[in-house]
Amino acid sequence: MSYMDNNIKTNIKVIIFDLGKVIVNFDHMHICKKLSKHSAFEPVRIYDIIFNSGLEASFDKGLISPENFYSRVKKEVQLKIDEDSFKKIWTKIFTLNPGITELISSLKNRYKLLCLSNTNTWHFNYCMQKFQVLKLFDGFILSYKVGKTKPAQAIFKKTIQHADEPPANCMYIDDIIEYVELANIIGINGIHFRTIEKLKKELSEMNII
Repeated sequence: MSYMDNNIKTNIKVIIFDLGKVIVNFDHMHICKKLSKHSAFEPVRIYDIIFNSGLEASFDKGLISPENFYSRVKKEVQLKIDEDSFKKIWTKIFTLNPGITELISSLKNRYKLLCLSNTNTWHFNYCMQKFQVLKLFDGFILSYKVGKTKPAQAIFKKTIQHADEPPANCMYIDDIIEYVELANIIGINGIHFRTIEKLKKELSEMNII
């Protein structure tokens, strides 16, 4: 489902992609299942400790260092692995969304490409090293660098600064509809991502591809 004014289709200059569940797929529970092999806790309990407690959110906001994040998780989950082993489990959860590389490549020469993501330094660095499609982007607006995560309007406003275009000239693609709607509040056009096929169809209908 798209959220944009049909009268400004031809004015789109910047396309902004979310990273997780749009460019790459992942499942945090994979982390918890692997960590449970090195802990007395079950995966669901580990998930609560890391992801429902605000601990991972603090890491995504850059409020704690990677070393402190590992130390906190090690203590609270009672892990019996070193930091390097933990980092490997933490990062090796991503797969490229089939078809996304071809789509982004087709947009590269006609639009400025930005990536706006709630992420942490370990996850982002891993994705940059593993997925060459990210090299096509002109800039990244990352929560751990900005100090804010979506849905904070501050991170969307920072994105507009990077775009160096009026919000009406920007298109934002995210799998979370609430984030798309929040982007609309400051005038950014949006598409709620569901599948690559539907995204291509909507972009085609808007004469963007």
